[in-house]
Amino acid sequence: MGFLTRLFSKPPVEISAGVYQLSAVGSTVTAIVEDQGVVLVDAGGRGSAPVIAAGLEAVGSSMDRVNLVVLTHHHPDHTGGLAAVIEMSSATVAAHRLEAPIINGNAKMPDPHQNKLFATVVRPMVAAMSGPSASVDHELDDGEFLPIGDDIRVVHTPAHTPGSICLLLTSCGVLIVGDALQYRSGRLSPPAAMVTQDAAQALDSIGKMAGLEFDTVAFGHFPPLRDNARETVRRLAGGASG
Repeated sequence: MGFLTRLFSKPPVEISAGVYQLSAVGSTVTAIVEDQGVVLVDAGGRGSAPVIAAGLEAVGSSMDRVNLVVLTHHHPDHTGGLAAVIEMSSATVAAHRLEAPIINGNAKMPDPHQNKLFATVVRPMVAAMSGPSASVDHELDDGEFLPIGDDIRVVHTPAHTPGSICLLLTSCGVLIVGDALQYRSGRLSPPAAMVTQDAAQALDSIGKMAGLEFDTVAFGHFPPLRDNARETVRRLAGGASG
């Protein structure tokens, strides 16, 4: 087991039956483990592939069963590990059509930092998280289902980035939000303003999430919200709009 794997690996967290939160470098990923294969939501930062592989092994699966990686947005702590994950698996890649040019290297990644001094301080960390570009095989739009059946619905929630998406697992009531929400110390809040391109637009996206049917929220950096999840998102939407 390599140094990064030892450093970042933590026991998987079962979010719902067959749905797990796995460790990665700089973030977490969600693994949807089914008989026909595995869907990964996000790929962590550079160096995440062996950490994710260890997490899959811990839940009785493996990287070679991954057939789809879905990216919630283009930030390097969610995409830097993508090329290595693809190399270790048979996965195709899906992302919102607005994110695809950045992920595949045809467009420059916008600087997500709203404070120039903060951007200067963290620039080396961002560079370390970033990985090679990778082709996006499936460009997604709001309301469609992932190309693996009719259970996982794409919900476009722009703000953190223009093409940020959430995924609604309709059969088990799990909403995977990436960085569209934060859940720090038991408190739900909008996406981090320091790295969100349009904080005002976040209010509309939170309202959109509040209108969905779900029981659990899974995040890109925080433990799942299980108790009164939809009601908590609704309260946030109401408070934010007020």
